Amino acid sequence: MACVRSSSKAFSLIEVTIAVGIFAVAVVVILALLPPLSRHAADSADALVAQSLPDCVKVELVRLATSGGFDALANRVPVMAAPLVDGFPLVAARDARRLHSADYLPPLAAGQLSLVDQYFLVEVWRFDQPSLRFDPSAAFLAVYVRVSWPYRNPGAGIVTPLSARSQLTFIVSLNR
Repeated sequence: MACVRSSSKAFSLIEVTIAVGIFAVAVVVILALLPPLSRHAADSADALVAQSLPDCVKVELVRLATSGGFDALANRVPVMAAPLVDGFPLVAARDARRLHSADYLPPLAAGQLSLVDQYFLVEVWRFDQPSLRFDPSAAFLAVYVRVSWPYRNPGAGIVTPLSARSQLTFIVSLNR
């Protein structure tokens, strides 16, 4: 009887250990990337919502100008000065469906946002440059608007420092 030699090949213990180590490192790297990527995705979604706010801001400013007077609103909006702090505050929900003045002629109680629902802070300033400066005899009011989020931490209502918020700016013009 002839002896038949089996020539089956297999991985060595060292090769298996290296493969498992590479797989473990890949899994750890992927898991480490998940939180920053999900934060970035959420911030991108919030930025898209913030980009839809200019029309809402204009509608709210028109409401305030109609209710309290155009000149009264213009006088409540501070003039721009460096650094930009303490603008005329508006607040908006995370979905931007509700936006209103934080403290000047707010809507009826049913339309007001609770503190925990105030996700976007919209601050408004008047221009100081002569061509855009507010003139009571003029027919327009041009304002600089900064939207920052998250204004209050979702669900907690705690104000987030400005340095930790994302921001978007734009200009809105109101006509009498």
